[in-house]
Amino acid sequence: MSDIQLGTLKNIEIAVRKATTPQVDVSGMTGSLWAGRDGALITQSWISAKALEGKLFGVNGGAGSTVITFAGAYDADAPDLHIHIPYGTTIIPVYLEVIFEAVGIEATIEIIGLASSTGDSSVTGTAATIKNMRIGGKASGCVATAAVDAAGCTDPNAGSYLEFWKFQRPLTDTVASGENDRIALVHTWSALTSPAPIIAGSSGTGSALCVYAASQAGTGFITAMWVEEPSENI
Repeated sequence: MSDIQLGTLKNIEIAVRKATTPQVDVSGMTGSLWAGRDGALITQSWISAKALEGKLFGVNGGAGSTVITFAGAYDADAPDLHIHIPYGTTIIPVYLEVIFEAVGIEATIEIIGLASSTGDSSVTGTAATIKNMRIGGKASGCVATAAVDAAGCTDPNAGSYLEFWKFQRPLTDTVASGENDRIALVHTWSALTSPAPIIAGSSGTGSALCVYAASQAGTGFITAMWVEEPSENI
């Protein structure tokens, strides 16, 4: 097959198909360029493309009206959500959400998103089911655990690690007092607004994505979403 040097092509016009949906061949492997009626190209966002490929995953710590109990004061070896990433798998977090239903009193809210090369495949806590964001898609190769027990995992603050999301504020009121209307109880991180870490499963222990939601007596919900690929693809 001969290479085409684009630099040598001049006065080339590319025709695109104006339609509400793209056109693909019978095999589904090739398709026409897709444009709106004004001729502007229509493209997918990278995250949307990964969802269509079945490579976007999510997990909930707590669901419906059933909360999980957070660890209380920050406890390095008891994250409130732990995602174990095995060797050969790489993930890229795209969205994290922490919702407090209760926060306790006279303490500090401290939220941390941690990427680490130190994983643990034997975490103790509440097993959480990872879902493919393409409903009916393949299963994740990772394992999620919510409300990790005290000393329930190897401390992920070791090896190569980084706190890529952090929020902190003093707390002096309780939810029951009504004063917490002044405190945001929903906190989010998004790869659309902040650089995302690339977490490759390390040999031996694997790696970890951890979320901490520390407060004096916190309960609530955690959601994490990530793109997952075989490490050889990254």
